[in-house]
Amino acid sequence: MKLKTPIKTVHDNLMLTKSGDIYAYYRISPSVIPTSNNERLEDHKHNHSLLFEELAKYKDIHIEMYPKQMNLDKRFDVLEKDFHPSTFHVGKYYNQETINLLNDELGTVTENDFILGVRLKSNLLDGSEDVRGVVKNAFASVTDSLVNWFGLEREVTEEFFNRFKTLENELFEHVQAVGGVKLTDDELIYVNRFNFLRNIDHAVEEEKKKRGVSNITDSIIDPTEPGYLKLLTTEGQCYMSFVVVDDFSSDMEYSHLFQRAQSLPFPVEVHIKAKYQEKEAALRRIGFAKQRFKEQDKDMAESGEAEDDDMLEFGSRLHSLQSQLKSNSVEYMKWVATFVVYGETKEECKYRANTTKRVMRDSGIDCVRPIADQLQLFYKFLHGASMQFEKNWVQESTNKAFSENLFAVSNKLGTKIGFYFGRVDKSTEKVGLEQSIASSRDVMLFHPFIANEGIAGAETDSPHISITGQTGKGKSFLVKLILIYLSFLDCKILMTDPKTEIQYWFEKVAKDPNIRKDYKWFAELIESFHYTTLNADDPKNWGVLDPICFLKGAEAKDTAQSAIEQVYNMDGKDDIKTEVLKSLTQVIEQRERGEKVGMMNVIYNLQKSDSKNIRSAGDLLFQMVENSVLRLVFSDGLTEGIRIDGKVNILQIEGLDLPKEDDDPHYYTDSERKSLCMMIPLAKYCEKFGSEDKSENTAVIFDEAWMLTNARGGKKLVKSMRRVGRSYKNQLYLVTQSVSDVSTDNDKGNFGARFAFDESEERDDILTYMGLSKTDGNRDLLANMVKGQCLFRDFYGRVGKMSIDCLFDEWKEAFKTVEKSHSARAEEEIM
Repeated sequence: MKLKTPIKTVHDNLMLTKSGDIYAYYRISPSVIPTSNNERLEDHKHNHSLLFEELAKYKDIHIEMYPKQMNLDKRFDVLEKDFHPSTFHVGKYYNQETINLLNDELGTVTENDFILGVRLKSNLLDGSEDVRGVVKNAFASVTDSLVNWFGLEREVTEEFFNRFKTLENELFEHVQAVGGVKLTDDELIYVNRFNFLRNIDHAVEEEKKKRGVSNITDSIIDPTEPGYLKLLTTEGQCYMSFVVVDDFSSDMEYSHLFQRAQSLPFPVEVHIKAKYQEKEAALRRIGFAKQRFKEQDKDMAESGEAEDDDMLEFGSRLHSLQSQLKSNSVEYMKWVATFVVYGETKEECKYRANTTKRVMRDSGIDCVRPIADQLQLFYKFLHGASMQFEKNWVQESTNKAFSENLFAVSNKLGTKIGFYFGRVDKSTEKVGLEQSIASSRDVMLFHPFIANEGIAGAETDSPHISITGQTGKGKSFLVKLILIYLSFLDCKILMTDPKTEIQYWFEKVAKDPNIRKDYKWFAELIESFHYTTLNADDPKNWGVLDPICFLKGAEAKDTAQSAIEQVYNMDGKDDIKTEVLKSLTQVIEQRERGEKVGMMNVIYNLQKSDSKNIRSAGDLLFQMVENSVLRLVFSDGLTEGIRIDGKVNILQIEGLDLPKEDDDPHYYTDSERKSLCMMIPLAKYCEKFGSEDKSENTAVIFDEAWMLTNARGGKKLVKSMRRVGRSYKNQLYLVTQSVSDVSTDNDKGNFGARFAFDESEERDDILTYMGLSKTDGNRDLLANMVKGQCLFRDFYGRVGKMSIDCLFDEWKEAFKTVEKSHSARAEEEIM
């Protein structure tokens, strides 16, 4: 059948309809608010209630959410411009595989877009008082354009639309307050064209360029299947159904229509068309209703019937509404809300329609799928179509109640351009990771390196990223995922591996004949990683972390002092501390003159002292260094220090005896103190790695960072590592178990992005660090997270729960930290 549309023509964000109405359209930037954050949700409602109050003078509005194509091909094309030539081919391959796998699972990958349409002026050809002034000023100069409405072929000129710019700018001031931006004419064309495409595969950029009514409506619509519409284009076909909201709870509190729609595991549209009502008419209707209520109440009293609670509540609400309207504190609206679902088959469409009805019913929202009115609804909800309110499905509410629908609340996290990290998780209950991923359509892209480039709208320009949480929750998996993604980019990477486990698993996978056969490029990628293993049993490694050998001046002295104090407590021993500091100054000066000296020379000087106490301290330090891991730090200066030149570098230290994170530092063993001592010069080397070349992007992943922050002077070293930051194009990933390691009062704003896995002992601290309220709902949000789930705060300050998702089995194999036994696997599988 021949399709019709109200659109006549567009200019920028203004649309002229065939009936002579002017509409203005805006994209509303959504607020990202977790479902558990009631305080922010209420603030959002308040702000939108004010907007809907201001829009009352425009009479007609249309708010919608539709699943816009993310166009991953285009986004990944941009991302690939940041790839290093040596890894471009493998990075591009995995980008394409990401697109293929997500399309297989989700169909078209989409994100929700929120559009507000406002009727700026009603029919320009009528003589109503509110438009007479505009017509008087504009009609003479645009008569040739307006005659097209009577069947002649003349274009509507730009001058005509310019007559309404003052009115539109006044409206825009209100819309800006909730993050609104004007649509372009291409975008406005596409929003109209989308009505005739829906779930059919199409090229967005091509459709945006279409002009003319016949091009916009270039589809066939088949209404012969009761309860469905069948759309057909040259690109394909789909079935669609309108599922209309029939009834809400009496006060609409917590209806959250738009937010609930986003919990559905398939694409869905939400449309609401609303018309503001004259208050006098509304008050008359309320007066009649109150009179009928009194008469009914009187009849019940005379017949001896007990008072009905619902009747009493209804009477109370009528009285409250009447008071609000009389005081001009609210606006009154009639509106119709509908979901639009689709499927490749009628059966799929029916399933989605029924699922929508069930999910909404569970939330106290009754919906229906009309059998005979699908085509009528199709035309009613086209952009610019006037909504004539019949009795069916009409809701009535104040602007405050209308804001309970939670328009423009989203779950979007991450960056527009970036790698695929997983899915935003909207659930507050505990569900398995796979189920959580499968039930979410909100993909999370993240580009680690763009924060320090001054992105518009970003909350911070700090490039640094913190990853915190309890052991076994998924930190290591995320870190290795980040490592692989970073390896594609044009940057140098240094990762510390205190557990010396990465090389074992990566090399095991790279040597696997099946991996080499089926995933050759991945095997070659991880084989290209450069491993530096520091072993104190090898004399060639002695002194590679000697701060006097690879640092100068005050840096060398401060680092060397911190290293010594980690293994020898000089508190209350002023004579020994003084001699140590004097000796450090002397040896550093010798080094600067070209002499081959190092930290061992400081010990030799102490041993030569005339003071017995100082000699004893020197002898003790000598014995502690001898045949221990400290040989890597204390040397005679013959080694020039560690040198790492690969693209991806993993630095391991063998023989470390690491304490547990929750062990009391007062009870560390000597072996554990020596291991912590290693962290101090290691951190200083990482800082040096990031500051060698200002023109080169560098990333440092410092794992088990809690060991550094627990060491004497360690927090100062962390701050020093962060200071390299933006000016040197360096990015620090601090991986640790406790948010206390990264959230001191002086550290605010130092981490542009934050991943926080659960830690049961410090949930309030995690919420504070992530910028969430310390409520029971948010505590439950953390408590219900399973392995692989975390809170994520992006560069824009948006916070939400996400499920880490790696799409590639060969990567997962390389990310292992332990091989499960047959018994362990059976324990998980047996019901």
